[in-house]
Amino acid sequence: MSRTYTKWKCGICNQQIAWDELFTYTSNKQVVHFTCFKDKALSTSKIEKDRLNIILESFQEELQSIVNYKQRLNKLQDEETKKVLEQAEKDAEKNAAMLTRLIEKFTGVLS
Repeated sequence: MSRTYTKWKCGICNQQIAWDELFTYTSNKQVVHFTCFKDKALSTSKIEKDRLNIILESFQEELQSIVNYKQRLNKLQDEETKKVLEQAEKDAEKNAAMLTRLIEKFTGVLS
């Protein structure tokens, strides 16, 4: 199975981002892989690692939900079900955005 890539490169590692990878949009308009973002956040954290890990785990779950919804939506024909799953995906995107901002606040990830 071949991968489908987005138009973005990671703002941290400069590698192309695939649609099936976990990624986020930062407040400075960069798109970054979750793993790159996580590694940098952990290395620049201004808070306890345990506290940051709880936030990162929650963040990863939201990002994985977004990927899962996108994959499921591609398989659906039923418009009613699609609309509900699209709304659930948007909610996961909002949650991921909130967690991105929180991680940015507690780390030097954008520095």
